[in-house]
Amino acid sequence: MAERDWDYFIWYRANDLLQQAERIQRNFLQIAAGANYRATQGRNPSWEPPVNVIETDASLWVIVALPGVVAEQMQVKIDGSDLVITGHRPLPKCCNDGQFKIWEIPLGDFERRLRIVAGDSRLLLGEVELKEGLLTIELRKRS
Repeated sequence: MAERDWDYFIWYRANDLLQQAERIQRNFLQIAAGANYRATQGRNPSWEPPVNVIETDASLWVIVALPGVVAEQMQVKIDGSDLVITGHRPLPKCCNDGQFKIWEIPLGDFERRLRIVAGDSRLLLGEVELKEGLLTIELRKRS
């Protein structure tokens, strides 16, 4: 093996190990944070879904990435000044008898809390739609 090939192999392997370490750290932090920040009413969420928030003149739109979650397994509510999205993403049936080799997609209970503020007025829960793995929530501003 030429020296250049050996250098390439070493750097390739180091990069692979670094990516694996980052995935392990991400999963560890999700579990550790879930242990320290328990949700109310006995729920123990293990992960938080990512969100985008867009503001228009009339509304705030919250878009939540929830692939693999069905509407019956989630809830959206306003709790004081927080928008609370909770639910469960189950393990697919195909995986019940298998052994996990790589674990990057979080499963189980989730909760996402967003502080919602619209100047001096409160927001009203409007349209809520779960379609193709994206939850879209409209929070209407009071006129």
